[in-house]
Amino acid sequence: MSQPGAAARKLEEQRLYLKESTTGHTVQVPAETFLAHYTNLLHSQRDTDNLVAHVEKKLKADDSLGRNGWSATNVIGRNEDSAFKGLAGIAEEIHSHCVDWNKTKQHPKLRHRTTRLICRPNHTTASEVRGGSMKTDARFILLKEDSKGNGTLTDIDPNHVPTSAAVCPAEFKTRSTTELRIDNESKVLGAVGHILYADPCRRSVIAFTIEDHLMRFWYFSRSHIAVSAAFDYHANPGLFIRFVIFMTFAPLEDLGYDPTVKRVRVGEELNIQYRFTIRDKVYQTTGVIYEMNLDIVTRATRVWEVVELDSNFQPIGTHKVLKDVWLYFDATPESHIYNAIFAALRQLDEDGTVADSERPPPLQPGSSLEEDAKHYFMTIVSDSVVSINGQPDEAKEPPEGYVEFCYTEAEEKFAMEATIAGTSRGEVDDYTPQLKRVDRAPYPHKKRTHRRIVFDEVCRTLYKVLSYADFTKGVAQLVYGLEYMRLAGFVHRDISPGNCLIFNGQTKISDLEYARPYAAPGHGAAPLTGTPGFMAVEYQFGGHLFRPQPPTTDFFPGESPPPTPPTPLPWFKFNFLHDLESVLWIYLWFLLDTLPRTFTPVQIEQHKTAILRLNHMLFNFSLDVSAQRLVLMQNCATDMQSAYGEIVDALTKVYGVDSKLPKALQSFKTLSTCYRIVEASQPLLVESPQATHWDRKAFLHKFYKAIHIYLMDAHDQMKDKSDEARPLSDSLREAQHRAQQARQAAHKRPRTLEDNEDYVPPVRPDEDEDSDSTSNGTSSPTEETQVCKKKRQRGGWA
Repeated sequence: MSQPGAAARKLEEQRLYLKESTTGHTVQVPAETFLAHYTNLLHSQRDTDNLVAHVEKKLKADDSLGRNGWSATNVIGRNEDSAFKGLAGIAEEIHSHCVDWNKTKQHPKLRHRTTRLICRPNHTTASEVRGGSMKTDARFILLKEDSKGNGTLTDIDPNHVPTSAAVCPAEFKTRSTTELRIDNESKVLGAVGHILYADPCRRSVIAFTIEDHLMRFWYFSRSHIAVSAAFDYHANPGLFIRFVIFMTFAPLEDLGYDPTVKRVRVGEELNIQYRFTIRDKVYQTTGVIYEMNLDIVTRATRVWEVVELDSNFQPIGTHKVLKDVWLYFDATPESHIYNAIFAALRQLDEDGTVADSERPPPLQPGSSLEEDAKHYFMTIVSDSVVSINGQPDEAKEPPEGYVEFCYTEAEEKFAMEATIAGTSRGEVDDYTPQLKRVDRAPYPHKKRTHRRIVFDEVCRTLYKVLSYADFTKGVAQLVYGLEYMRLAGFVHRDISPGNCLIFNGQTKISDLEYARPYAAPGHGAAPLTGTPGFMAVEYQFGGHLFRPQPPTTDFFPGESPPPTPPTPLPWFKFNFLHDLESVLWIYLWFLLDTLPRTFTPVQIEQHKTAILRLNHMLFNFSLDVSAQRLVLMQNCATDMQSAYGEIVDALTKVYGVDSKLPKALQSFKTLSTCYRIVEASQPLLVESPQATHWDRKAFLHKFYKAIHIYLMDAHDQMKDKSDEARPLSDSLREAQHRAQQARQAAHKRPRTLEDNEDYVPPVRPDEDEDSDSTSNGTSSPTEETQVCKKKRQRGGWA
């Protein structure tokens, strides 16, 4: 079997990722329940039943629906394309009979057609963003779209359908086997994932799949995924008829579109921006600051740079930042958390209980805690719930009586190969074992509320900072920003490069949706919040790892067994040091995910193996804590060399023995000591284990100060230099590109024996009596093959 190409392999990896990430978020309900909960168009069971019965009767009269089911979709002896192409005609007939029924009923929901079904399995949608195109066996598409954002609707060409107009993807199989069900599930997940990723105007997506005579309906939202139990759509045609009626006549908002967002073409054909209506204001995007990943059930955070528009859609005022996010319905709004933090600091200022020696150095002489803290946070202009037709925009909960859905399992070999392919980040010859967390709670299928927040400052995330001076300064300032949260009594719980911003040289902490008062009940280790690559180790593990341990007996002289977690306490709570540890993982990630921009291809080749190996080992972004991270954090306080020796050595070779960039990793040792100090103290025991926590007084200013000093030492060495980093992936691509250019240039030179020892000249008859060359003196096929082989070995010919 031939190996799949890079694009096909990447597509399979994305589909596998989506299946893994949606496991635990997917429920199954009966088909009747699905239609009533997710596709209830007429809002009257009597009207719905009468309409479906009318359409079914007409279809039987037309012989479109016979005793054995749908005559246009016979799968016997036919391939997918021919077996199911008749569905488009069936949908047209259903539409026609609905129009006929509504001539007398005059139901307002049936006055305007919204979509049509097309069955073109080889047709690829046109995407407006990279990676947003898709190919499905069939899809409902919009009839018209507002392509310019000015309210003027234009017809959509079925031969050129943009992804934004693909309403409902579908996948078909003529047989129902394990392998084919896996393929349908993977493909529909991939299609929906790309729709929701590519189009900010989409809130949810509906899909359907068929395997032989069995049909399933699918619903995808930011709160959960629902799939109907499979049913025989030949024996139960009414279910399919009702589904088609909904898909044909439902208004855009019921089909998952957001009427408060308009796509706008600006200048060039493919320059797509988005126009948001937020209460009485209109903002238009000018660029992307942060784009969500491919996940479906998620907060789906997107961040844009925007400008406000006047009534004539002309820009006014300065640029701002717009954040679009789906939060659990009971989550505290971000603006309320900001206000609570500043109120707590204001109270401390009034009480005068925090000495100057127990707080970060004032930014201005005599400045208050609240005044200084505001430099570390964004300024909120507005924070509101998205409203659609006068109602809050919410991703609903699943209906009652659902069961957890398990995706069809592949063969073990396929799953293993796909998992390895999906987690590999480079040329790594080993893997990272995972330690399973204990007592991981199931994901809640909770309702989510759609919110939009406008901020005054336009910032860069740490992901986009490549200056060594700016990055080291940014993470050092982040330490003190988190200390102000500690003084206010709040933990952030989601520190990552995407949530740490730089504005005019000042670090600002954002994304406070998960921030909570430290002493409040809850926020233990289940479910996890945050970005896995930057989570604290014991938070991922789900238990305390730094409590005093009894002495162990040496197995052999001078050799001790590896550290083992102490006996777990009956409680666990996210604390201030967990936020602080995330800062150090961000710093280490930067050093292992970049190389100096000045590196030549030879230098890149020299260091890439060691850096890639460490990068993969420590930053595989799994929810389960890696064994390497666990051992590293537990050992570094007592044996820094064994814990971090390989990392420091590799980075010292990159940056030099005098560089303080690797030396700042001593902060991990300091942090490990801080953990031990806190966990050797007595917790504040309360009635509920969920509210038990370490005393806030155990978390000291000197913890933050010590780590800040290490990071500032690295900054002080780099602040007068203009050195910049290049992302590791870019460095590897650049090195490969330069090497390829060099090879191509070498093969364009005239080849002589003097300057190219690999060159093999044609063998002529007068030079070799045994030659197989022809009488005109050209080289034989065998000799030409030898020359080609040498060139291919050297990479000269692609």
